[in-house]
Amino acid sequence: MKNTPAIRSADTLLADVCSNALQHIENGVMLLDSGQKILFWNQWLVRYSGITAEQAVGKCIDDIFSYPLPSVFLEAVTGACQHGLSRILSHKLHAHLLPLQNPESLSRIFHSIMLQPLPGSTGVVLVQLHDITNAVRRERHLRQAHKAQSEEKQFIDTVLETISALVVVTDAAGFIVNMNHSAELHTGFSEAELIGQPLKMLLGLDSFKHLSNQQSYAGELRSFNCRMTNALDEEIQVRWTVKAVNENDDPLRYLIYTGQDITERERADALLRLEREMLEMAAGNEPADNILNHACLALERQLESCRVAVVQINIDNKLQVRNGPGLPESFCEQLHDLQSERLLRVLEAGLEHGQLQVFTVQPKGDHWQPWLALAKQYKIAGCWLMPIQVNPEVSQNLLAVFPRYKSSPCPHEQMMVQRIGHLTALILERQQQQEQIEKLALYDSLTGLANRSLLNEHLQRAILRSMRVPQAFALLFIDLNGFKAVNDNHGHDAGDALLVALAERLISRFRASDCCARMGGDEFVILLDDVQDDSIAFAIAESLLSLIAQPLAWGKHQLQVTASVGIAMYPEDADTAAGLLTRADNAMYHAKADSKINDQGCVMRLNPSDYQS
Repeated sequence: MKNTPAIRSADTLLADVCSNALQHIENGVMLLDSGQKILFWNQWLVRYSGITAEQAVGKCIDDIFSYPLPSVFLEAVTGACQHGLSRILSHKLHAHLLPLQNPESLSRIFHSIMLQPLPGSTGVVLVQLHDITNAVRRERHLRQAHKAQSEEKQFIDTVLETISALVVVTDAAGFIVNMNHSAELHTGFSEAELIGQPLKMLLGLDSFKHLSNQQSYAGELRSFNCRMTNALDEEIQVRWTVKAVNENDDPLRYLIYTGQDITERERADALLRLEREMLEMAAGNEPADNILNHACLALERQLESCRVAVVQINIDNKLQVRNGPGLPESFCEQLHDLQSERLLRVLEAGLEHGQLQVFTVQPKGDHWQPWLALAKQYKIAGCWLMPIQVNPEVSQNLLAVFPRYKSSPCPHEQMMVQRIGHLTALILERQQQQEQIEKLALYDSLTGLANRSLLNEHLQRAILRSMRVPQAFALLFIDLNGFKAVNDNHGHDAGDALLVALAERLISRFRASDCCARMGGDEFVILLDDVQDDSIAFAIAESLLSLIAQPLAWGKHQLQVTASVGIAMYPEDADTAAGLLTRADNAMYHAKADSKINDQGCVMRLNPSDYQS
């Protein structure tokens, strides 16, 4: 074929377009020759390095920066230029790469670098730089959050696993020779009072059967449980472990008794079981109401003669029982009907600091009479309220305990309610975060429309439905005309506002069974469910042209764009998700070509001959 002027002109135009694209791409692009000299330096690099193309081109890469570049980068450049080796470097793996910074915030630009020798060239290397600042910061945030969670868990584990043991040492005859401070605190006796006394005096009558033959403990570790009275004259259950102390075959010299108050341990075990069950339910993505109902019932088994519920301060500032599996329905209804303003004022300070607050059934004025009447009707001695969610964006939840006999909790009961309240708050917060993460994974963060992943899911489901029950559907691929001018003339905030407004228009226009998605930039895709022929799709697409062309007020200006729409029909045009998207995309590009002639936008569906061409 002759190299006509027209062909040369087209080649020149294509080269200019490619060069312009590389200049304005949202990544750094440079070309190096075999001697590591810069052949090309695009605008992204100018912006973030502060070095112009005139300053860079023709110079070695390590000569244009004010201080030496890291060896890992220089080695990668040498390997690419001289040996044809591709290489990827990243701030995720290497602390120092190129000295790039954001000119507005003067903050460091974390980036990745890909060096790739160009095939068919003599030592020319393409170097691409990608801004990974947000990704690095997200990873750092996640690492910090994980570290904080690990430290918190380690602290909780340490508190739970540390047991204040009672230690008593006797001689071979069973007389006390030593005891630790914990034994003194538990028994109320001082060491001086018990030295030389028989161990049976300390442990009480229940220990006699276990201490009848102490010589039998020689050479082995044994355990027994016994009831004894503590310093507060309360009966407690203690598990004792006995270890004989002797050397070789010498006669028994001492017995070491290590005691654990298993009264608290059993309570703690019950609490741990409940916490573990709640965490397992949360890990299994159980609904929050199921977890809260389970927690309420489990607490009722551990708190003697108490009813437990989760109450919510609703939008009307009234107490509404959210979860109360053990409460009568009539009680829940009457509680909701009570005036709560005064109670909420009393609660306000405690809610802010996440504190447990205790209310007793005592006359405190006429305004409390309805509350006292409700308590009397259902034989309630008080109310303990523990905030389990302090978040201004959601309704305030509280763990509510309604005791029947005692108005105030003992320390153990207070600790139990507080811990379950804190754990429930963490679980609810985790579920909210999980829901947010799932939303970010499937929806466009700017417009709230489905993203590419969610669109593909809808496409796959639509194809499967059509395979079971034959029916057609349509795919509309939309590209905005004139959107770049909006960004250039009015700024990216204006462009974002226009995209959000267009998304709202699309959502209001289509059915719930349809899917509106943003593919990125100014491209949208609409999945029209159950569309039997393309005339319907064309009618809808034509209506979109006027819908999209409606101007949006932006200060003193009017933002306006038109649209090019490509149509693909299932199964006529393609029978796969990828095929449909490709077909609709190609049709959109043909429509865009016509839109340059017709300023009002264009709708097009390719016929087979167009597609093959």
